Amino acid sequence: MPGRTDLVIFGASGDLARRKILPALRGLDDGELRVIGAGRSDIQEEAFRKVVAETSGSEALAATADWVQLDYAVPETYGRLKEELADDRSVIFYLATPPQTFSSILQGLTASGLSGKDGRDHRVVMEKPLGQDADSARRLNAQLAELFNEDQVYRIDHYLAKDTVQNVLAFRFSNSIFEPVWNRSAVQSIQITAAEEIGIEQRAGYYDRIGAVRDMVQNHVLQVLALVSMEPPATFDPVDIRRAKHELLRSVDPIRAEQAVRGQYEGYLQEHGVDDDSRRETYAAARLSIHNWRWDGVPIFIRTGKALRRQLTEVVIRWRDAPHLKVGGHLQRPIPTLLVMRFQPNEGITLRIGAKRPGPRFEMVPAGMTLEYKRLARAPLPDAYENVLSEIMAGGHTAFPGGKEIERSWEIVDPLIQSWESEGHPETYSKGSWGPQAAEDLVTSGGGGRWISSGDEPGT
Repeated sequence: MPGRTDLVIFGASGDLARRKILPALRGLDDGELRVIGAGRSDIQEEAFRKVVAETSGSEALAATADWVQLDYAVPETYGRLKEELADDRSVIFYLATPPQTFSSILQGLTASGLSGKDGRDHRVVMEKPLGQDADSARRLNAQLAELFNEDQVYRIDHYLAKDTVQNVLAFRFSNSIFEPVWNRSAVQSIQITAAEEIGIEQRAGYYDRIGAVRDMVQNHVLQVLALVSMEPPATFDPVDIRRAKHELLRSVDPIRAEQAVRGQYEGYLQEHGVDDDSRRETYAAARLSIHNWRWDGVPIFIRTGKALRRQLTEVVIRWRDAPHLKVGGHLQRPIPTLLVMRFQPNEGITLRIGAKRPGPRFEMVPAGMTLEYKRLARAPLPDAYENVLSEIMAGGHTAFPGGKEIERSWEIVDPLIQSWESEGHPETYSKGSWGPQAAEDLVTSGGGGRWISSGDEPGT
């Protein structure tokens, strides 16, 4: 942690701050951290301190907390915030607010002399989605570049802060046995699943404007794809990791509607706050193509959605089947070789192989070799937001995508979003299923066999 630090949370009275940010401070308070809430609400200092105490579990942190009332869109009100900040303290501005407020907040910080290009240790943190499309993302990045140096900007994708996601790099590049088969010559297909069991709950005001592609594909899914398929970085410094991810994303074709499936769960139109005629997708699946030497011709399938069978986030790499295994004049049924990297729940890595069943007959069956990630930990795995805040306070950038990655990710999904918003309707799917039937057909016709879900497959 950079010594004495003020953490200014814009939107500190909101759901994100109460559920994620403030609880994550529980293990990070070293006596030098002070929380300042900032927002439109007229909240008394004692009331805010009570919220901090209840959510963070730290009476010491609550005792020094302050609240500043301001209007995001009125730069003159930011003077109250400047008065609260001491010149000898580092400052982290955390924008836990709707994306449409980002530009106004940045303007307010500038007008009050709180931007970061004057040598002061000021940092700005922004939650997704960063823009609504590629053009708005470019404008936001340009505004950030005017006010802060790039190493002062933290664009949050909390998936990247999960230990299990960061372990993808360690797994790929510290185990040399996989590099010779991590390419188009050996890999048949790659699948990425980011499934949620819950529906939209009370988030209709947000979700019905955003949908599954903006909410998950543009950021989480494409970032995981980049880590799984990028070339080895020159070093494991953040600049080189970002460069390798960006180069990979440049090789991904933009997604067209004919390569994708959209769905909407039964009952979505009856959710409170959803328009009766909403065409917003709660499920999205697509086939992606990477045009580079390593992956050309390998089909990549992604899917994400709400109200699915269970919560599950994982990558499945399927290697090509062994060409010939003949015993007693009969060909044995091939057992697909799978590598499953599971990020939630039951974090871990499973290698599913074929093995001979014990006994006199030569019979192949699937078997698994599993690494349970929690067994490596000396303590319970930290929450992703705890990792996020810890790295921000330490000045690290490994878990944060760069501006160019964000812009390129929007360029990949923009054609699909534009097509879906102008024509057609989503296919309805049952709650508790794995999504629309068309998504199954997408994989079958695209050379991927079928969707694979760990736990549903023997040996995984």
